[in-house]
Amino acid sequence: MRRRSPLAILALAVIVCACSGSSRTAGQSGPSESAPDPAEEAGPSVAEYETFDPSAYEARAPERTVELVHQVPDRLMQGRADEGIRRTVEGFRIQVFSARDQQAAQEFREQVRQWWASSKDDAPASAFGTDTPIVVEYSQPYYRVRIGAFAEREVAEQALTFVSENYPNAFISRGTVTVMR
Repeated sequence: MRRRSPLAILALAVIVCACSGSSRTAGQSGPSESAPDPAEEAGPSVAEYETFDPSAYEARAPERTVELVHQVPDRLMQGRADEGIRRTVEGFRIQVFSARDQQAAQEFREQVRQWWASSKDDAPASAFGTDTPIVVEYSQPYYRVRIGAFAEREVAEQALTFVSENYPNAFISRGTVTVMR
């Protein structure tokens, strides 16, 4: 027969005792007692002692006594944020003159300005607006005298009808223009 060491017997005894012992830990009640209710541990419920009945009072929203004041401009509040903004777009101008000589183009521009000053009251306001530019643009080898700045071709065609009465060879040209929205 084989002899067992006292340490092995002691280890086996500790394991057997640990596994077969009571599952209760210190401070726990036995199986005959029920587990405590969490509400009882917190103390008595306030509902048992409450005597106020809110149904006797009318519920209504408080009246506003403060007027809302803001610093937002009216055009933004009305959805017109882009009104009065200058933007540069690929648009149209009406060309009335072209020459290789810069001096001739400047003189013709002055002639067009005088014509415009005398006839702008008769011009369609929807096409020209309040400030109509008259410019000399250089694109090698020509100096070109052009009137207006239009974002849409339909508006440029309406303006061309008016300008053609005095300058029958005028036509619409494409270019970069600055327009007011």
